[in-house]
Amino acid sequence: MQAKLIISFEHLSESDFLVKAETIVAALTGNSHYVLPWPPQAPTLADLTQALNTYKNDYLASISRDTLKIAQRISSRQNLTDLLKRLPSYLEFIAQGNTSILATTGYDLRKDSVHNTGNEILAAPSDFKVSHGIKKGTLNIHIALLPDAGSYEVQITQGDPNVEANWQHATSSLTSSQILLEELIPAQTYWIRIRGIGRNGSGAWAEPICIIVV
Repeated sequence: MQAKLIISFEHLSESDFLVKAETIVAALTGNSHYVLPWPPQAPTLADLTQALNTYKNDYLASISRDTLKIAQRISSRQNLTDLLKRLPSYLEFIAQGNTSILATTGYDLRKDSVHNTGNEILAAPSDFKVSHGIKKGTLNIHIALLPDAGSYEVQITQGDPNVEANWQHATSSLTSSQILLEELIPAQTYWIRIRGIGRNGSGAWAEPICIIVV
């Protein structure tokens, strides 16, 4: 059976959807298999990036639970979802069933087209370290490579780390090293946590680390 990309995003939580969209846009940016410009039938990378940024801003604004901002988030998520669902037909046409090429898109592959069909969630990342960045208000994050993780999500909080609602999405990364957090407030205390994202969804969180930004 020819490999296909999964284009169902409705089951994802807001934070997981943001991570997946960021992973896809990052994976397609500068991708040598999908050279720009893309054909007119496909959404442009610029359109995807703009829709992603709009959704991310609306998502962060909606955390306040303002009904108007929640409505804006729902609308921008639908717009981004529509673009993400239009693109795979072009990506699959270029790949011609080559799973190695499809794996570079950031999308998940349909489970019956790959060898790994296990339902296990990813374990928590190990060797989790947070250090001060070169620039003021930045932090560097490092973990050991997590097998089967397609991307990584970082969340932060300045509140009680034991309260799940306090955590906010900070960034997504395709690599386990050289993850940079920027625009943090110097002299403020932050809690940081990270998890892998795999074919079966989000993995377990690493034990959070507390650090004062300089």
